[in-house]
Amino acid sequence: MGDEGKPPLIEVQLYDAIENLYDEPLNVVKLGDQMITPCTGCWTCWIRTPGQCVMKDQMANSYLHYVNSDTVIIVIDTAQGFINHQAKAFLDRAIPHYHPYIEIIDGECHHVARYECYPDMVFYFDNKGLINQEEQVIEDYLCRTVYHYKSKAYRIVKDGHLQLRALEPKKANNTFVASAAVQSMEKLVIYNGSPRRSGSNSTLILKKVIEALGERVEIRDLKKRDKWEVWAEDFKSEKDVMFFMPLYVHAMPSHVMEFIEKLQPSNGSISFFVQSGFPESSQSHYLEAYFQQLALRLRRTYLGTAIKGGVEGLQMRPMKAQEKMIEPIVKTIVNLVLEGNFIPKNIQQLSRPVRLDKGMKILYLLFTKFGLINYFFWDQQLKKIKHMKKGLTVLTYL
Repeated sequence: MGDEGKPPLIEVQLYDAIENLYDEPLNVVKLGDQMITPCTGCWTCWIRTPGQCVMKDQMANSYLHYVNSDTVIIVIDTAQGFINHQAKAFLDRAIPHYHPYIEIIDGECHHVARYECYPDMVFYFDNKGLINQEEQVIEDYLCRTVYHYKSKAYRIVKDGHLQLRALEPKKANNTFVASAAVQSMEKLVIYNGSPRRSGSNSTLILKKVIEALGERVEIRDLKKRDKWEVWAEDFKSEKDVMFFMPLYVHAMPSHVMEFIEKLQPSNGSISFFVQSGFPESSQSHYLEAYFQQLALRLRRTYLGTAIKGGVEGLQMRPMKAQEKMIEPIVKTIVNLVLEGNFIPKNIQQLSRPVRLDKGMKILYLLFTKFGLINYFFWDQQLKKIKHMKKGLTVLTYL
């Protein structure tokens, strides 16, 4: 954040405002120039190194500050109408501070707290260049993430001067928006957004899509960073594009956001498919809201966002059970290519349940009681990490 010497004016103003809001000395951690390795979904932080990310990069010490704080203030940049990829990577990499165990809150799955308490999270981002809907999408996403992270959410906003405003969590609505159909697609380019190096559910599903559509679909794996520049240039002339990805902390994996930052407005259609481990689709609606705005920003015809929950553990199921889960996903994409649009009833069926009803919650409690939910034997592998003393930290991404 800035060169050595005199800090940028926004830095000075922000720090002055923070000092007025909090009567404590600030511990400033500058992350703007640091390499933040994206989360790969390896589960090592839950199994081999409980509570600690396996990545040995510059972020390791920052998380010690995080868990030792009463309040964490995160100053972030935005890109393409959302938080930028560095901020997204930081939030993704905070998941080790929570257990893999699941509890049901308001009809949704949440990770169980690892610690007794967590720091309040305060965000600052400049709304310059954002339309009102994009600003609201960012605010809703940040609030939702903090809600899942067992913290209180606040935002520092400009209203004559900088001031603190509490953010209230709200339920996301199923807001599937279907546009007018485009023509049958000659070829659909699908960007695979899975960050897993191997054994990816997204990759397994997309292999079945290739079998069904042959040359009418092209899969591009976004882990191949050396091809990003070429693909970003190709995007300008690609007629029909889809982003297929797992849900990571209520949004896209950070490396997908990094690629999205490279894209420029162009003609054509754009669609999205989000698959998640949690069974309820409501977890993905915050990302769906962003994708609607992203399509407008990229000036592309928005064909909608398909959501399918309960996909985690797919490859541990018997082959027939795998095929049963994959078949409607493949069918939805095949229909998109052949018809030029998502079929609303297919999207609605895929997204069920939107939230867990009372009956499903009762079943979940019974499964938990008899040890059927924790089929990865989390309780035998996880270790407790002592809660540490708190403080105040400012994390900056400017």
